[in-house]
Amino acid sequence: MNKAILSQISLFKNLSPKEISIVADFLIDKQYNQGDKIFKVGTVRDKIIIITDGMAALKTGLDSEQTIALFKKYDSLGEMALVSKASTHQYGLEVDTPKLKTLELSVYNWATILKNHPKIANKIYQNISITIKDRLNHANNKLVALFAAGQIISGLDDLKTTLSSILNIILKIIPSEKAAFATYSKDIQKVHIYESVGFKNIIDNKSYDINKDPLLTFVASEAKTTILEKNNWPKEYQTLPYKCDTLIVCPIKIQKNVIGFIILGDKSNGRDFSTNNKILLESLSSQAAPAIYYISSQKIKKAAQDIKREYIDL
Repeated sequence: MNKAILSQISLFKNLSPKEISIVADFLIDKQYNQGDKIFKVGTVRDKIIIITDGMAALKTGLDSEQTIALFKKYDSLGEMALVSKASTHQYGLEVDTPKLKTLELSVYNWATILKNHPKIANKIYQNISITIKDRLNHANNKLVALFAAGQIISGLDDLKTTLSSILNIILKIIPSEKAAFATYSKDIQKVHIYESVGFKNIIDNKSYDINKDPLLTFVASEAKTTILEKNNWPKEYQTLPYKCDTLIVCPIKIQKNVIGFIILGDKSNGRDFSTNNKILLESLSSQAAPAIYYISSQKIKKAAQDIKREYIDL
C-alpha cells in the first residue's frame, strides 16, 4: 500500500505520518467489477471504504432505480459504520466503472484503533463529521431544488414562466455565470431559446436550425449530458454562441426523445462542472420534461383548433 495516498484523503486529514502509518496497517486492499453491489439497502453497515481508483454510484431503493451521487478517487463512504453501531444501509452502492479499487476499514479493526489509539480515532471522528456535513449540504440542496421545481411545475401552465422559474432554482444550487433553457422540435429540426442569462450571443425567444449547432446535435442524438472542461473544446464547437470556459448541456427528454436542453456555463467558483452537477440537472430535467411536453402539446392542439375554426374549405 502506498501510504502517501492516505495523506490525500479527507478522512485522514491532519494525521501525522506516524499516525497514518498506524492506520494503514488496518486497511485492506480490495477490487470490484462493474455492477458489483458493495453496499445493499437494509444490510448492516460493517465497513468504511475509500476509493483509490474508479467510480461508484449511490443508488436509491432495493432495485437501484436512481443514482443519487457518484463517488470518485479518494472519496470515502460508509462512515456511519464507525459512528452508529449495527445501523443499516439506507442506500445501495454499486460499481460504475469497469474496475473499482478500494481500501477498506472494518468495524472490527476500527474497534482496535479506538481502543489502542484513541487520539487517532478522535481525529478521524472529527473528519467524519465534516465529511457528513458537506454531504448533507449537497443532498439538502438537491432535495430543495427538486421540491421547489415540483411546486413550480404543478402550479404553472405558461412554458416561459415555468422554465424561467426552474432556471432560477438551478442557478441558486449550481451558481453559474451563464445559463439557458431551450426547447427542441425534432420534426422541424429547430431549437427555440426560451430563457437565457449571461450569454451575450444568445437571443431570447429566437429559433434556429439545430443542424448548424454540432454540440446540440450531438446531445440530441445521444440523449446524454455533455460536460466541456477548460481548454478541452473541440475545434467544431469554437464558434458556438454559448462558447465559454466550462459548459454543461443536459438534454430534457421524454423516454429517449429529446425535447429541450438546459445549458450552464462558467461556474461562479471557477471550477469545472462535476458529475454531481450532472446528476442534479438530469433529475430536474426529468421533472420538467412532462410539463414541457404537456404545455407544448396543448399549444399545438390550440393552433390546430384555430386553423379548423378559421379555415373555409372551398
